[in-house]
Amino acid sequence: MQFMRERLVQTVQQFQDSTGEDSMTVLIERRDESMGVHKVGYDRKMGLLVDGEPPSLMWYVETEDFHPLQWGPTLLH
Repeated sequence: MQFMRERLVQTVQQFQDSTGEDSMTVLIERRDESMGVHKVGYDRKMGLLVDGEPPSLMWYVETEDFHPLQWGPTLLH
């Protein structure tokens, strides 16, 4: 659970740094095999925000993985 949270925070921070956007769209996989599309952001004062609210402990328990549906710009050589 902690690893997924850290990976999500890092992914969102990199997206914010490269695009200037407040949040990114991600697909969240839940342990019951359902999925949800959420806007996930990171605020230095509030921490991780899911759809504008801090995620609950249950959200982390139910969440198995995430997949970014947006990507920051890349530099091609």
